[in-house]
Amino acid sequence: MLDSLFGYIDHPAWPVLVVVISTFMLEDLAIIGAALLAASEKMAPGVAFFAVCLGMFIGDTALYLLGRAALIWPKLRRKIRHPIIQKQVQPLRDSPWKQLMLIRCMPGLRTFGYIACGLARVPATPFCFANLASIIAWAAALFITTYVLGRQFGEQLHEWMWFLLPFAIIAFIYTQRRARQSMEEAA
Repeated sequence: MLDSLFGYIDHPAWPVLVVVISTFMLEDLAIIGAALLAASEKMAPGVAFFAVCLGMFIGDTALYLLGRAALIWPKLRRKIRHPIIQKQVQPLRDSPWKQLMLIRCMPGLRTFGYIACGLARVPATPFCFANLASIIAWAAALFITTYVLGRQFGEQLHEWMWFLLPFAIIAFIYTQRRARQSMEEAA
């Protein structure tokens, strides 16, 4: 049984699935990881980029739908009352495209921002188009930068990669939390 399970791991769909699911946890880190997979020729660059964009779109849409569901279910609405979410509702009603682009670029604001889109009753079609445009722009910038640097410096950093990776992840998570805390304090 275990042999048959390990046989599936070699399937080319696994890295794609891992990249898609990893975007649900930390999008930026998933983009960087996918770009490094592509730079090290473990995945085709186009497939890696598509997997990242697909995962981001699925996650953002799920958060948007959570906000829309809160409009129907009062118990859910009470659970997601947060000052950051409430502060974003009116600007999203006024200019959803501009706000969605800003939400994408601000660490720690994405989760709250997409829930607020649902609460602000941003129509689904403009939300999807604006979200897709922001995903492609943000992911492309980060993916291409990481891919180029990975191709250029990958050999020199290969020996240090596994040693530095835990520190990079910890530093990334720490900065995300600090940014979220500072925004919560400001709200």
